[in-house]
Amino acid sequence: MNQLRFGAAEYISTRPLLHGLMQTGSTSHVSFEPPAAIVESFARGRYDAALVPSIEYLRGAGKYLLAGPALVGRAGPGGILLVSQKPIEEVERVAVGEFCRTPVAVLRVVLAEQHHIYPDLLVEKRIDEDDWRDRYDAALITGDAAMREMTAEKMKGLIRYNVAEMWKTLTKAPLVHAVWVYDDAAKGNELARMLGDSRDLGVGRLSAISDELALTTGMDAMTLYDYFTRTWSYHLGERELEGLRALNDLSRKYDLIRESRMAVSVRV
Repeated sequence: MNQLRFGAAEYISTRPLLHGLMQTGSTSHVSFEPPAAIVESFARGRYDAALVPSIEYLRGAGKYLLAGPALVGRAGPGGILLVSQKPIEEVERVAVGEFCRTPVAVLRVVLAEQHHIYPDLLVEKRIDEDDWRDRYDAALITGDAAMREMTAEKMKGLIRYNVAEMWKTLTKAPLVHAVWVYDDAAKGNELARMLGDSRDLGVGRLSAISDELALTTGMDAMTLYDYFTRTWSYHLGERELEGLRALNDLSRKYDLIRESRMAVSVRV
């Protein structure tokens, strides 16, 4: 049997989705790349399915979207943080990471819709370092860095804004961070089964995954478990699709995508 090939970003938040795929004896192979590289590799046919930023799906990545397993943000701590030296209405320059595609789109939307501001969002490769404060009013903190920021000592003079919470207030819908996409319709059933089983196994073993990660990251296992259960959900159902449609419509409004994507096939 040929191994199915999967591409994903190597973040702590995605571990439950990939847990079953990475077990010994699995008929799959998982490769890790930065989100932008995953989209490129998938387009070149390197993967049978890829976990791509939802904004990249809306921009055209993949022929089919697989409903079921996905990375969905709750409004809990540690998902997307805007750390600012100024009140949000005064922010003019924001440092953003080069790989945080969906969070950047969401930040643009919530700042425009809720605060009527349009700051410059500028890519900064050293965003995790304190020196961003010399050149920017604020920084967008995402991924593993946001989780660490959640437990870090509060720095004097900095204001933290929970962008995921701002999104939920605006849209009344969940924020879908990343989705599985694929191109070959003939593989749809097998991909749905494998990715669903992998997610179910991971969600059922969150405590064990937290213990394993604590050994390699140096973080507290209870903090990791809290992060998994309060900050993330791993199911893309009808309610979550409403959130994806909201991202589609608002991204179209602010020219973050060229055309509506939500009419394409979705495999439930």
